Order: sequence, then C-alpha cells, then structure tokens
Amino acid sequence: MSTVVILCDHAHASGGLAKVAIAGATGLARRGHHVHFFAAVPPVEPALQVAGITVHCLGQSDLKGNTDRVQAALRGLWNRKAAHALEALLANCPANDTVIHIHGWAKALSPSVFPVCRRSGLPVFLTLHDYFPLCPNGALFVFPEGTNCPHRALSAGCLTTDCDARARHHKWWRAARHAAGTMAGGFIEGMALVTLSDHQRAVIAPHLPPGTITLPVPNPVEVGDEVRRQGPAPVADNSNALFVGRLSREKGATLLAEAAVQADCPVRFVGNGDEIAAVRRRNPDAELAGWLPPDAVQREIRRARALVVPSLWYETFGLAAYEALANGVPIIVSDNCAAAEAVRPGENGLLFRSGDAADLARCLRLLSHGVEAARMGQNAFQGYWRAPFTLDRHLDRLEEIYRAALRGGMRSLSVLAGMPRACRP
Repeated sequence: MSTVVILCDHAHASGGLAKVAIAGATGLARRGHHVHFFAAVPPVEPALQVAGITVHCLGQSDLKGNTDRVQAALRGLWNRKAAHALEALLANCPANDTVIHIHGWAKALSPSVFPVCRRSGLPVFLTLHDYFPLCPNGALFVFPEGTNCPHRALSAGCLTTDCDARARHHKWWRAARHAAGTMAGGFIEGMALVTLSDHQRAVIAPHLPPGTITLPVPNPVEVGDEVRRQGPAPVADNSNALFVGRLSREKGATLLAEAAVQADCPVRFVGNGDEIAAVRRRNPDAELAGWLPPDAVQREIRRARALVVPSLWYETFGLAAYEALANGVPIIVSDNCAAAEAVRPGENGLLFRSGDAADLARCLRLLSHGVEAARMGQNAFQGYWRAPFTLDRHLDRLEEIYRAALRGGMRSLSVLAGMPRACRP
C-alpha cells in the first residue's frame, strides 16, 4: 500500500479532467492505497468521501467563479494558500512510499504547486489533459485563425501571436502566468509526463527538454457492461451524424455543420458552447440538443449512424469516439486529433483531412449506405470489446508506473515509456 497525493483544481466532477482524477483516486483507494485529494474548489464529490479518501479542499473559487476579478487574476498567477497547504501536506507523507500526481492546476491551484512538488523530493507525475504546461493558452492553437500553433511558449512568435479564445489581454495574462511558472523552475522539469495517446506524444515532443520521460496512460472509458450485453447499435436503422462535446472553434462543430449540408446528411449536436449560433447559420436544419447527462449521451450515440470528431486542434484523447466504438457505432475522425488512432479506415470508421469540409462530406456520404455502416459498426463493437479501456486497466497502469518510481526512482521509468500493447484499442 502506497500513499498517493492527487492534485486537481476542483474537488468535484466539474468536467472530464476532474472525472478522470476522481475515478483514479477512488479506484486506488479501493485497492488499498492511502489517497489524499488536494483541491482548491468545493464542493467535495461524495464518492471521494465514500471511498475513505482524505480530501484537502481550500474552499476557493476558480478563475471564472471568482467575482473579485483582481483577486482572481493575482491568485491565478500564484496561489500562495495552495502552495503553503500543499507543502504542509507533503511534509507529513512517508518519504519513501509517496507519489504525487498532478491532474489539473490551471483553473485554481496555479503554477505555485510545481516548485512545492519538486522540493518534496517525491516522484511527481503530471497528466497532460491539456497543453498548459507547454503553451500559455493551453491548446497549442490560434483560436482567431482556427489553426494549430507552431511556436514554443514565450518565444517571440508566441508573444506576438494573438491566439486567445477570448481577448488579447487574456493572452497577456496567460503569458505572465506561464512566465511565473517558468521562473519558478518550469512545469516539466523533474516531472514524468503522463500522456493520453501516441498522437499527443508526437505533438509535444518538439516542446520538451531533452530526457523528458513520457508515459502513456489512456483515460478510462466509462461504459457499463449493459452496453456490451446490448450488442452493436442498429446503425443501419439510424440516419443522423452525431457530434458530442463543447461547441467551440477548436472542436470543429461548424465544419461538421457545413459538411452535413454538402452531404445532405441529417446532423445532431449534443453540447453547449460559443459556436451554437454559427452552427445554426451554417446548417439551419441541424438539431441542437444542448447539454445532456451521460446516460442520455449514450442513448444519443446508439441512435446515430456515425459519431463525428471534427476537431481542428490537437485533441488529447477523444473520449466520445471510444464510447461510440463501445456501442458499435462507426466513427468519422479528423486526422489531426488523437482519436484518429482508434480508426481502422474502412473497417470501424473513416478519417478525413482536418479542416476539409468537402472531405468530411465524402465520408458522410460513404456511411449513408446502411449495409456499409452496419458492417463498420459490427467491427467497431468487436474491436473495442476485445480490449476495452476499463477503469481497472487504467488503475493497473497507474500502479505500474507508481511502483517503478518508488522502487527504482524516476530514471527507472524510461523502460515504461513505450506504449504497451494493453494500452492500445
């Protein structure tokens, strides 16, 4: 039994990042590990307390939730309370049997936690749910232009590029935060980076210092056994293409709306975001379901002819794509994002050129044939369930890398840096 200290901005399931952190924490606790969950923002997820996890919640607001904008800006640059509280926690953890795992820091904890983790001398793992350790805006993406960004953080090219999703002054603040973290020792140095896909590892490679250890640990995909018992979805009887996620520029929702018009394909969007009006303009016939709870999302997937992942940015994992495969629904994926790894073209889905509405329309037309869609759906279902991304597989991999770090030190982790066969779909 080891001690695991998990860092996350929120103590509740505020989004995909926090859900993975909480699932890992509760799973490790059930396996007998002593887990501390260190967070800034309440409320505390009941599952953490039920699992017997020691929760350290600072009772703070995140950047968006803090009505005192000056305090939010200053605390976001450097959260002193978080640093002091974390230092006190780590000082009382067993030195030879404790690991630290950082999941989220950019919305509340701030860069202040990184030097504290390094000074502890404990093994530190950092999961790249996003690209904030490598990029001030967290996406390696120029939002106003809708293109991926080639610049290194804080380089002249970075500082002169207006890349923020909201406004230029947000970019300046994010650059200042990145500079604060860099001056305090950086976000990468002394850490082992946990990556979610081969694609992500390739994207980050040019941005990493020599010798940085990257360890593949795919996210768990939470689909119940009842999905497996139901068998593949009746995709031949379904007609609409489906989008699941945030309707924002980098997610490519408007691209799908346009392609659906070209292909004369009905399309349905599940999720909210800033691009709702743009989607309506591009495709007045598109159905917008808004945000739905997870069980309703699963029903939407099973009613679709295909699930489309049209992301323009370097998507890190692509959870919805794997949920679709688990349900026996073919996937159509941009070749620019991590979910492309899950596609066996012509077998369980199709790839299209990122940003190319005409090529996406071509894929939609190919799957308009019911027999072809059913064949791909059957292959998708069988392929996924041969090696499903279960929580147990996720936990096995976490325990493997934690154990290696505790026994042989951080340098010993290099032997685990390759993507193990068990981590591939």
